Amino acid sequence: MKDHPERKGRLQLLEAMFAGHSWQEALALSQLHISRSTAYRLRQLARDEDKAELAFLDDRHGHPYKLLEPARTWLAEFCTTHPQLASSRVQAELKTTFGVTVSVSQINRVRAKLGISTQRRGQIQGHTKKTVKAKDAREQQPSSAPRGKRGELDACDGNESA
Repeated sequence: MKDHPERKGRLQLLEAMFAGHSWQEALALSQLHISRSTAYRLRQLARDEDKAELAFLDDRHGHPYKLLEPARTWLAEFCTTHPQLASSRVQAELKTTFGVTVSVSQINRVRAKLGISTQRRGQIQGHTKKTVKAKDAREQQPSSAPRGKRGELDACDGNESA
């Protein structure tokens, strides 16, 4: 797990608070920019021997960073060469290659940020098969039939029935 980048300031804050200074004085000595509740939360964590290390970890609550630069570079190259693969398959490849478990939604966010999208099944240049079939069906209909607002045939095609 990564140490918090402001580890030195947090140590100064905790030393000052344990020495009896108020949280405002300790904050001024440490030159940190944190709220009162965060200062007391850090003090509470430092008092508990089992949780003391959490006071110095980054803001990910102890969860390590998943997609560091080597994995991100690999993901960009892999998704560029295999755009048709589903994110769940990419997830499995990341697990076997780097040993990290990354959620499908995180993979999708990275793909979107890199401008790499998946080629979904049944899509033809951005259109689904359903829309292509509907377009083909409209083109085959006679053009002289009256059409409604949506371009569909009107229920009343000119023949009056009583």
